[in-house]
Order: sequence, then C-alpha cells, then structure tokens
Amino acid sequence: MKELIFDNHPLFLIVCLVVGAAYALIQYQKKGPWSKSMNLALLIIRGVLVSLICALLVSPIIRQIINETEAPAFVIAVDNSKSMLNSADSTALGELIEELKSNQKRLGTAGFETEFRTLSGITSEIRFNEQRTDLSELLEGIQSDYEGRNIAGVLLVSDGMYNSGISPTFSEYGFPISTLLIGDTIPKADISIHSILFNRLAYQGNKFPVVINILNEGYVGEQIDVNLMQNGQRIAQQKLTLTRSGELQEVKFLVDAKESGFQKYEVVVSRKENELTYSNNYKSAFIEVVEGKETIALLAGAPHPDIKALRSAIQTNSNYEFESYILSNPKDVERLKNSPKNFDLVIYHELTDAQRFGQALFQEVVDKEEAALIFFGPQVNVKRFNDFNEIVKVSITSDDYDKIIAAFNPAFGNFKLSEELQSSFDQFPPISVPFGNYQLESEASTLLYQRVGNITTSRPLLSIKANGDKKRAVFLGQGLWKWKLTDYANNGNNNLFNELVSKLVQYLSTKDDKRKFRVYPIKNEFSNTEDIVFETEVYNDLYEEVYDQKIDLILKNEKNETFQYDYITNPNNTRYVINGLKDGIYSYVASTELNGKREEVKGEIIVKELQLENQNYKADFAMLRKLASQTGGKSYKATELSELSNYIENKEPQGVIHSREQLLPFINLEWILILLLIFVSTEWFLRKYHGSY
Repeated sequence: MKELIFDNHPLFLIVCLVVGAAYALIQYQKKGPWSKSMNLALLIIRGVLVSLICALLVSPIIRQIINETEAPAFVIAVDNSKSMLNSADSTALGELIEELKSNQKRLGTAGFETEFRTLSGITSEIRFNEQRTDLSELLEGIQSDYEGRNIAGVLLVSDGMYNSGISPTFSEYGFPISTLLIGDTIPKADISIHSILFNRLAYQGNKFPVVINILNEGYVGEQIDVNLMQNGQRIAQQKLTLTRSGELQEVKFLVDAKESGFQKYEVVVSRKENELTYSNNYKSAFIEVVEGKETIALLAGAPHPDIKALRSAIQTNSNYEFESYILSNPKDVERLKNSPKNFDLVIYHELTDAQRFGQALFQEVVDKEEAALIFFGPQVNVKRFNDFNEIVKVSITSDDYDKIIAAFNPAFGNFKLSEELQSSFDQFPPISVPFGNYQLESEASTLLYQRVGNITTSRPLLSIKANGDKKRAVFLGQGLWKWKLTDYANNGNNNLFNELVSKLVQYLSTKDDKRKFRVYPIKNEFSNTEDIVFETEVYNDLYEEVYDQKIDLILKNEKNETFQYDYITNPNNTRYVINGLKDGIYSYVASTELNGKREEVKGEIIVKELQLENQNYKADFAMLRKLASQTGGKSYKATELSELSNYIENKEPQGVIHSREQLLPFINLEWILILLLIFVSTEWFLRKYHGSY
C-alpha cells in the first residue's frame, strides 16, 4: 500500500501549477522562429518542468508499507560430549547423524531454515569429543541467538547427562523442544572413582587426608584394591569390600607431605571383569606442599581483650601461624627466647620497649622483624613510642582519652576494603585514643581517620608506611574487641572485622616484588581443554614497563619432556597462550636479555585431565521427557527415528509477516531526476533545432 504525503499543505501544489503555467506563458508569449504548434509544445514542456521543480520544494513523500515474510527456523541441537559414545558406538551415532541430516534437507525443502548446533557451536561436522556437558548453556544460546525471530522448534539429541551448569528444565524457553533419547537408563556393571576430597594446600612435614569415594554398580560382595600412587610408585593401599549397588563407599588415606611444590597423587582402583569402562578406575589429585606458614607474633606487656580479637581474626587464615607472648608471664618470655624470632609480622600491643622483660631479647625481635603493627595505649611511654615508630608522632596534652569513631579514608589506595566494610565503620562503637596533637609523616598513608561527632578530623587512627622492604602500621586506639562484638551482633558473623584485620595483616606481611622481569601463569591450575596463559612484565631501572623483549619459555613435565616457545612482548598484548598440553605437573623457566644480563623466572603449573564425562553412564530420559513436556515438544527414542521423520515431515512452515513503513521523498527518486533531465533536454533540443539559442 502506497500513500502520498506532504511536509506542507497539498494546496501548495495548485500554487506550483500556477507558477509553472505563469512562467511558461511569460517565456513563450512572443512567437519565436517556429510554428504555433511548436510554441505550444515548448510552453507545455516549460510549464510542466517549472511546476515539477516547484512541487519538489513542497517535499512530497511516498509512504508505503512493506510486508516481508520470515521463514520459520528449526534447530537440531546435538549433545556431542564423550558420554554419548558410552552407550552407542561411533558407527551407530554416525548413521543417526546422517538420518538427521536427511531430515534437515526435508525441512529445508518444506520451507524451513535449519541448522545443526552442538555444545561447541554451529557446525556441519559433528564429533563427539566434548569433555563437559552443559545443556542449559546450549539451549539458552539458541534462545539468545533467535530472540525476536520466528523459531518453530528445537530437536535436542542427548543422553540427558549434564555435568556443568543447571538442569535445562529450570529455564523457560520461547519455543517447543523435542528430544531424541540416546543411551540406556539401566545401570551397567562398573566400578568408578566418584570423587577425591583433599585440601589443595598442605604444609611440609605435616600429614594431610585424601578421601576417595568409590561408586559400585553390580559387584556386591566383591573386594577391590584402592591404591594411592606418586611418581609411579604405590605409597599406600587399602582393600575395600563392595556393598550395595549405587552406594558411595569411602576410603581414607593419611599422607605425609614430604617434598615442597606441586605434588601429583594418583588413585587407581583394581579392575573387575566385564566393567563398562576402565577409564573411571583412575583419577588424579594435585596438592601444593608449601615449606611453612607465615609466622605472626604478638608481643604484649599484659593481657587485653583486643589480643583475643586479633588472634581469632588472624587464625581464620590457615596460611598464618600465630603466637602470642605476654611478657609479664615468665613462661612466655622463656618461650620467646627459644623461638627463632624471625617472624614475618610482629604485633606490638602497647609495647614499644623491653621494659622489665630484657632489652637484648626485645631488640633481637625488632631487628629480625619483617613487618610490624604497633598499638598505642595507656601502658605506652609516649617518648619511646615516638622513637620506636616512624609513622606518626604523638604529643599528649592531657591524661584524658577521647572517644572517637573511625572514619574510612576513600583516598587510601594501598589495598581495597569491601564497600560493606567501608560503610560499617560508622556503626562500630567508639574507641579510646590519646587526647593530644598528631604529626603524620609525609610518606605515610592513612586508612582510618578519627571522627569526633559529625566531624572527620585530620588526626590518624590507622596509618601505614613502607620503609624500603619493611612495612609498618600504627593503630592509635584501643577497644577493637568492641568492633568484633558489634559485627557479630549486626550480621551474625565476624566477617567484616576479620576482613579488616586479615587485609591489614596480609598487606604488611607480603613482600613487594622488586623484580624487573616477571612471567607468571594467570592461574596455577588449568584443565587439558583450556588455553594456558602466561602474563609477562618487563621493567627498566625506573620500573617503567618496556616492550619488544624476546622471551624464551621452556616447559618440562614429569617425564622430562621439554616444550620450547618464544615470543616478543608488545604494548597491546603481554600474554602468551599455549594449548594442547597433556595432564601433569609442568615446571617452567622464562628468560630474557635485560641490560646485557640474562634474567630468569621459574615456577610450576598444573594441567588436569577433565574427567567429567566418565562420572556417569546412566542416561537421564526422565529429564529429557520433562523438558519436552513443559515446552510443548515430544520425546522419541533412538529406535523411533521413523516416527521422528514423520513428525518433521508433517511440520507445516508458518512464516511470520513483518511489516515496516518506508518513507521515500520524491526528491530522492531517480526517475524524477531523469524526467527533469528529459524535459530540459527536450526543450533545449527543440529550441536549438528550430533556430533559437
């Protein structure tokens, strides 16, 4: 349907006709060197030409409605995970796919737009090699791609076993999903390692547990050997008598953490005849054994509730070994004397000198400290406090103590606190600080200021300073234990208080990396299906990042197989990607030439085999039937391919008509320009031919 509309009133067209006629009459009122009929013809041509040009100034527009029919789409979604091969051989699956391709052609002939889609995306060639199954991701991807389009339905070809994401029945879809059921719902005789439970981190010299869950189907009453292996050697073995089918049984080993670094442990279960597969009789676990925990010592002259609050927060992190020494207790003094005294962090709680506990012992701790957290309090001598710390100088003008609220400094950038914690300082109860003047060192940074009433002062409450490789912090109040209690009263836990203490301790105890050449993986563990990514940083003497450096990277696995790579850094990409590595522990050495000197970086990564598809071999037809039912589709077994073909052949394509409005100004029409040129050219030719111009 077409319609002519105008920007101005249509009556202007009459004016245009009058203008054209008047212009032509004036032009041709005198007879030229041609006949009367020729003069009339030229008058008409000029009148039409001028009227047409004038009409274009009125801006006429053609408005038309264009109807377009969108053909319906039909998607054949195939679960191409490895588990599909567990209940059907590759030949049978190949024949099934060929039959589905024939159905795809029939749909295309009937007027459908069709495509095959797998877990790895749109494809025409289907290989059953995916090592994980996320059916919800597959279907939601189709829904996202076809949003707002005419999709007639989806055929999902699957065994119903998913090991990633959520059940597809939990989502809503805007199209019917029919399901083709592959596999067998009857459990096959098999013994499998269902899972291995272990701590990812163990400390050298300690023992750590490894718990194995064994799943048995069909071998009730039989006995198997469960072996724990390391470096090809059996380090432990237990015998297990299998009980009821489908029941998980637990085997527990206690292992010595002897060597530091990443350690690979393999669990191997002895085989039985007629098992469905032996691929799930083996599973590996990777554990990092570290040389020792970071040691944190708290020195105090007397017991205080703040000490207990600090202890509980620090001990939430298993990487820390915390010891407190109350130096008014002779046993603690003796214990401190016998300790190595090379602590990663020392907390001085209202203690800045030896007092009566022994100057030599105190000085030894100070000299060996890596970092310090100093608490001010009534027991502290102000002069000694000022001499002991280089962060803030306190001048007390009264023996009184102020009650202040902590105020977070949003400009603090040494580390980040959660927004919830930042807003919680207002809710924490007041704490006591000395009444006086404070002089903060210029290089110190303040995390918390003192707030009196509604006024946030410039007086620090918690300040930090890094002096070379040593970091120190000063807390100028007492009463932290009240914050801990308030946090629990408000939130039912101590997460916010623990966050404050943990991040402060972590910052102080972490050594700054001053190396000019750094190569490190973006994470320590990768699956064998992932890209292994190394990040690279190279700095000059001013610690400005530099590029165009040739990096040599060598990886070596447990079998001493070597893999060599090299690359050049650039500002747009400082990462290097490796793929195709088999599972195992790899040591790496990265090197480059920097200022005439060969720099090296060493480390380790873990590549783990993804064994998700070996966990379960029992098809889940119930889930597939439920999915089809709740979306308005149908379910078919693999033996019902003829019925599926009839279902597909009988589908009638129902196109969707999309209407859109098109506005086309006359002045944009090519034929208008051509018409004007014809009129102008014709008039010019006739006048020229008959003796004018």
